[in-house]
Amino acid sequence: MGVLRAGLCPGLTHDTVGQLRSRGIKTVVDLVSADLEDVAQKCGLSYKAGALQRIQVVRAFDIFQMLDVLQDFRGAMSQQVSSASMTVKVVVVDSVTAVVSPLLGGQQREGLALMMQLARELKTLARDLGMAVVVTNHMTRDRDSGELRPALGRSWSFVPSTRILLDIDEGAGASGSQRRACLTKSPRLPTGFQEMVDIGTWAPPEQSPASQGDQI
Repeated sequence: MGVLRAGLCPGLTHDTVGQLRSRGIKTVVDLVSADLEDVAQKCGLSYKAGALQRIQVVRAFDIFQMLDVLQDFRGAMSQQVSSASMTVKVVVVDSVTAVVSPLLGGQQREGLALMMQLARELKTLARDLGMAVVVTNHMTRDRDSGELRPALGRSWSFVPSTRILLDIDEGAGASGSQRRACLTKSPRLPTGFQEMVDIGTWAPPEQSPASQGDQI
């Protein structure tokens, strides 16, 4: 679920995010479900509400619904690929585990085939239409080694070109909204780079000068 943060769209500042949160609008789903004209008047959003209104949320509760949505979307976008009216820049799937994991088990062969079909659809969006595709996946621990691994197994681990692991920071003084983001796979950057982020504002948490020297 996308948390509202400054910079999510043009004109969405920290002050605007604060005004929206004061009215109970804390996520993208909250926003697109609200009456944006009413929100704009009360919060003084004006054109900002128009930009936020371009964020669309589609609910798909199984892999077949998701495949239908992606194929329809790809068909619609393909007609606009050479037009300046194409405004979609990013597609977010949250979460892929929810629609794929029920298929993995007794009928594993069919489940794996559907999972890879979904992977091909997502890669086609990224490659042919030049848009970013962000997918969230759960993590599990290996029974023998105890190491973290993608919940959908080894087959899915080869699908993303870039992987970022978000982990809860349990250090002293850490707030409940702080996460450690670690780059675990990338075609361009060295892996292992880490950064602390606050998912409430999606920004690096403020640090004292003494602690900044220890930052990775």
